[in-house]
Amino acid sequence: MRDFLIGLTFIIAGCITIYVAQQFPTIQSLQYGPSLFPSLVGGGFCIGGLVLALNNYRNSKDSLQRIKLEKNKAYDWKSLLYSLLPAILIIFYILSIDYLGSLLTMSIMMFILMKVRKTSTISAISISAIMSFTIYYAFSQYLLVPLPQGDLFGEVKQWML
Repeated sequence: MRDFLIGLTFIIAGCITIYVAQQFPTIQSLQYGPSLFPSLVGGGFCIGGLVLALNNYRNSKDSLQRIKLEKNKAYDWKSLLYSLLPAILIIFYILSIDYLGSLLTMSIMMFILMKVRKTSTISAISISAIMSFTIYYAFSQYLLVPLPQGDLFGEVKQWML
């Protein structure tokens, strides 16, 4: 049942992502705009959530029998949190990117994901910083995507990058 609810959560998150992405401004000279990548991510969320929910629905009879047998066992909240962590981090990204900026927000997200996978702290900090800077540089310099600078550091970040 947990996988079914997580699948529905991802479907809802995907639909919200697609809806918000369609509100982005369009660029007249391009066939695609800034809404393309978030719409693809939202579509992936919808498809992945649908597959997860349908797979769980097919196995529901077996699951109901196991639930009756395992009724006295404690619920595994930790695995539920790990399953929802990508969606939680995306919500964190949406809420914090205007204040922290894309570079710092990506670094924090990658650090959290690596620490959940039990990576050493020094490796997690260095890899998340290097990869965040690489992604930021590739998007801002080569793909010419204007990423948010954030209000936290103000003009200090302008001369650094």
